Parts: sequence; structure tokens; C-alpha cells
Amino acid sequence: MENLKKNEIVETDFLKMEYDYIEYYVGMAKMVVYWHVKALGFKVVAYCGPETGIEDKCSYYIVKNDIKLVITSASQPSSYKIVSFVDLHGNGIKKIAVKVHNVQEFFTEAIKNGAIALQHPYILSDEKGTVEQASLKVFDDNEIVLINYDNYRGDFIPGYKNIEAEWDLPSEDTELEKIDHVACALRLNEINLWENYFNNIFNSKTVKKFDERKAVGEKQSGEKKIGMLLKVLQSENKNMNNVLVEPEHGVKSQVQLFIDQNYGAGIQHIAFASGNIFKSVELLKQNGVKFTKYPDVYYEKLASKYPNLDVTLLKKHGVLCDVLDDALLFQIFTAPIGDRATFFYEIVQRVNNYEGFGLNNIHALFEAMEAELMVKND
Repeated sequence: MENLKKNEIVETDFLKMEYDYIEYYVGMAKMVVYWHVKALGFKVVAYCGPETGIEDKCSYYIVKNDIKLVITSASQPSSYKIVSFVDLHGNGIKKIAVKVHNVQEFFTEAIKNGAIALQHPYILSDEKGTVEQASLKVFDDNEIVLINYDNYRGDFIPGYKNIEAEWDLPSEDTELEKIDHVACALRLNEINLWENYFNNIFNSKTVKKFDERKAVGEKQSGEKKIGMLLKVLQSENKNMNNVLVEPEHGVKSQVQLFIDQNYGAGIQHIAFASGNIFKSVELLKQNGVKFTKYPDVYYEKLASKYPNLDVTLLKKHGVLCDVLDDALLFQIFTAPIGDRATFFYEIVQRVNNYEGFGLNNIHALFEAMEAELMVKND
């Protein structure tokens, strides 16, 4: 009996780690909410603002299956935290919330492991119960929120009121199901710092590394380097995946463009998992969502390499595909959703338990675009 107790698995927050909600800071929340409802098929659930006793902001809690977003804007000029974030970075993600069972315990352990505290554990309450929260610093101006709803019966957290009836807009199901991963763009030489930070706090592990930088002193060869370093950090239960990307010095890349336009490191995109990516893309395009386009030669090479793959369907919808044995990853990226070339969405579908992150597509796309440029220059 004593041995059984010694070997018994103790369930901890690390074994059930998951994203809870993502919060955006934007210039005008109502307009961004409307776009998410009409373009992506989200449902507005609850609201907080001056009308509900929260004087400094207007926030909308919106959901699509297991995806939970909070869209926030300042309700007055003195709301400096929101105003200054939007002035500097434009519309973008401010907070990533992670659901934990014991906020105080998790927070204390995180601080021991090197986390930087922004807000110590505190409790929000109303007639529907209590919610415990705390927050930790990450990147330049972002936060990781630790949250526990176990003792709350409301729609979201205290201060929000249900407004579903006010936003009863008809929409077709876009098949977006959950958050697949969060991708972050970092400055040169930051990736190891934040890799250790995340892994120490969340007990996650670095499961993938993609290094396409030219070595110091390396001469130009026939092999093209993309000029980036990428690492994938994964929680023990594989539900939380954080992708960190760092540019190479002196190389113009999408990562460097984000850092320039965002005025610093931050969250570059969020990937939503779809139950049917082709239906999702078709509906999103009908709703006005713009996607990144890829050259024909990418699909020609894909068809040559995988003759049994339905490349015609992929090309029709502009979807990328990565193959690992009999497992597939379908993926597509939207154009930036705001005026700056910063934040965008990715849509993915994993077939037959594909567990990778489409790293082979990075090379394939680079080669395809190079080939396309050569054809145009001939």
C-alpha cells in the first residue's frame, strides 16, 4: 500500500495546461468585434464597460466553440495602459490567459522559477461567485494571466453582463474549433531568454527547432538560407504550443517586418484549428477575409512529390500541406487583420494525428517563391 502511494500519479496544473482566453487591445472594440462576428463567425456573449461599472475600458467577450477572445478598447483618454499600448503597437494581443487550478500556488512557483510578477493574486467577486487571477510579464508589453473560474457561475468574470440578445447576427458555421498554437516574433538574441522563461514557468519542453541562419563566417553557397531561428515549446499534455521565432541579423523577413511595425517583440499570430479547413476558407473568403497567396510552382512541386495528394483541391483554396508518413497538416494564413503589417491568423487542420508544425513548408515555400521569381525574370 505504501508503494502504491509513492508511485501514484499526482494530478497537477502542469498535466492539464491549456489556453483560456486571448485579450486584444484595440482602438475601437465594437468595430473589431463586429469583424470577428461577421468575418470569422464568433458569437458575442458578454460585455463590460462604464454601463456595468467598469469606468476605464470597454471589453467584449466573444467565443467560437473552444476559442475565447476578449476585445478591449479605452473608454476615456486617461485609460493610459490601453491607449499607450495601441499607440505604440497598433491593434494587437495584450494578454494570454492560462487556466490553472490554484492561482496562488502556481504564481508562487512561477516566481521561484524566474517569472516576473505584474499583478499578484487577487479575487474578483459578484453575486455569481469569485474568480481568482494573477499576471506575469512576457516580451515587451504582454502578459500571461493565470485564472481560476472554479467558484464562478457567470458567463465570464465579474463585471461582465450578458449581451447575446443585442448581437444576434445570423452566420454560417466557419468550423473554427480551438487555439492550436500561439506564435511570437522576437528580437535578435531574445529566443533563448524567452524559451527558458516559458519552459521554467509552465514545465513545457522545446520539441522542435528550425535554424535557417547563416553561420558566422559562412560563405554564400548554392543552398539558400531563410534567415530565421524557430523553436516550438509544448506543454506536457500537448494542449499549449508556443512558437518562438527570431530573425537573422541583416535579413529582411516577415519576422523582422513584424518587429519593425510592432515596435518590438510580441505575439505575431494565433493559429485556430478547423474541423474542415476547406469549408472554413471558403466561408471566410465569402465573408471578406483576405489570405496570403502562394505561387503555382509550390503546388507543382507538391504534386510531383506526393502524386496521391489532391493538390487540385489545395491549390483551389490556397491551402498549404505538410506530410509526415500518413499524417497531414493543412494550413493557411490570413493577411494582417489591421492596418499595420503585424498581427494575423493562421487556420490549420491536423489529419491522422499530425503532430508537427509545417516546418517543411517553410523550405518548400521559399524554394517555390525563388523559382517563381526566376521565371518572371527570364
